[in-house]
Amino acid sequence: GISVIDLNGFGQGTGDPTFDFTYTSFPKGNTNFPNNPNVKLQGTSVFPPLFPGTCTVDGGSQGVFTLTRDSSLATLLLGPPLVTTVGDMMIGHSLDLVFNNAQSPAGCQSGGGNVCALTGLKVQEGGNAVSLAPHPNPPPLTFPPLCIQPFIGVQEPTSVYTMTALALTNLLQPGNPLGNPLQGVPPSGILAASQNAFFVGPDRPGTPLNACLTYQYRQQIGHFLYLVDRARREVVVINSNRFTVLERISLPDPVDLAMGPNLDFLAVSNQKAGAVSIVDIDPSSGTFHQVLKTVPVGQGPRGIAWDPGNEDILVCNELDDTLSVISAKSLQVRKVAKAHLDRPFDVCITQRQYGFGYNRNVYFGWILNRNGDLTLFESGPNGINGWGYDDTIGVAPFKLEKPKRIAVDPSFLGGAVWIAHENPLDPNGSPSGVVGGAVTNVRIDSAVTGVLPLTGFNFFINPQFRDLTLQVKVSIGPDQLTGIPSDLALDDQVNVGAAQNFFTSFSSGLPTKTSGKSSVRGVPFVSVTPAKSERFLFVAVPSSSEGPGAVDVIALGTGYLRYDTDPYLSGVQSIPAPGATVLADYWRQ
Repeated sequence: GISVIDLNGFGQGTGDPTFDFTYTSFPKGNTNFPNNPNVKLQGTSVFPPLFPGTCTVDGGSQGVFTLTRDSSLATLLLGPPLVTTVGDMMIGHSLDLVFNNAQSPAGCQSGGGNVCALTGLKVQEGGNAVSLAPHPNPPPLTFPPLCIQPFIGVQEPTSVYTMTALALTNLLQPGNPLGNPLQGVPPSGILAASQNAFFVGPDRPGTPLNACLTYQYRQQIGHFLYLVDRARREVVVINSNRFTVLERISLPDPVDLAMGPNLDFLAVSNQKAGAVSIVDIDPSSGTFHQVLKTVPVGQGPRGIAWDPGNEDILVCNELDDTLSVISAKSLQVRKVAKAHLDRPFDVCITQRQYGFGYNRNVYFGWILNRNGDLTLFESGPNGINGWGYDDTIGVAPFKLEKPKRIAVDPSFLGGAVWIAHENPLDPNGSPSGVVGGAVTNVRIDSAVTGVLPLTGFNFFINPQFRDLTLQVKVSIGPDQLTGIPSDLALDDQVNVGAAQNFFTSFSSGLPTKTSGKSSVRGVPFVSVTPAKSERFLFVAVPSSSEGPGAVDVIALGTGYLRYDTDPYLSGVQSIPAPGATVLADYWRQ
């Protein structure tokens, strides 16, 4: 099944409404929603008005770093028989593109509707921007519903009318997200390092169209969530807010997912079928959620990643030691790489460094092999007047014992990854001798910047690193982790994903204007920044020293120490999550 880690902690979703309204005690498990200063100090004044919950339907969050609970107070929000196995996951388009409260044929069609929620009044083109969070996060379920068809039973986020006409400001700011409840001190603010939730919901229902204020965020909040259920040979499409099943896409043997950076296609590796399925995930398309193409690849395809610059899709063929390169433009295999590969099973891709990083104007694919090798793929263009090999160019000078998962580290523009594996590495790159779990950060280092043309016959026949080295920046070992990790994720709380996708002349198609999945944003040679500013690394540990599964939280930039997620217990505590194996953030590859 699936659970959700709450990183806001002040929302009014489902949960236990119990609360001490003397504000002197804050028992574990009770709602944290009344501690939201907007509720406590101006709840009846904002629009829509906010009140503490009265039952488990609107009880509210129990706080940051807890698992969201449904109305029966269970933390497994979706499980059997709706899903039988949980494999890879990907987050797609905003749900409001399809399900919204606009009073028009494209929105609410019966039993409600608000003309002020029309798409044309939205400040930013497209769905709800990934850079913004609603307030409250999430809003409460309400009756009567906003709309009967499609059914939207949740209150709109706090309206922009609250700021413009009522002159009220958002009192929920960054602060101490945990407080010290054992000493009677409640949480004082959100976990995010900078503000990410604003009063930007639609104007009041019944307002004449010509008087409606423009807005930025509306119901239905959440995204299309794609989940591999391999046992049923399906990709299951889920409403990430209500955790209802929206669609089931039948495939031969789905294992791993890769999403186009423009959120137009989903590529699915089918291991036993030796093929990749291409699924349309654009809600405006006439073939939405249909399989458009099946691409034959090598034997036993498993790991798959879509280049964030929308050039290629890399597919690890574990059973024949090859890497298939599928063109994002033609959706056909354009190349097969064979060197430096030994049962490749996972891959991620860092953005083409055009005007940033080492400015080599190539992208790099990072490939995990079962033998512990980390192989680097360098993109083209190759050949005469080229400057990239478009091939695998070598392996790291160290091995990673029993690697599990690889993920892009977006914070380093020169190219870096996080790798979950078993034995940690010491700073010199040799095994430390301590058996346990580890997460290692590997990055590219070079004293040379700029494009390096391919010159001389040897360069064409012998791909090589050419003034690049792979170095270990840090390895987080069993002194911090509670067991052997299976997966990784980085928080998306502060990001600039609302800006247009980064693209180059090698990119396929036009870049999406908002909420795309390129890993950087900005203008080449002027200012390029990572798409998000993560603070925490989340590590899934299926068998933890703290119980039958946990998610370890590592604070980045502060010594890479495990972060205490539970102020009610002594010591450093992870998030209890029985059987945790897969983690998904928005920029997952």
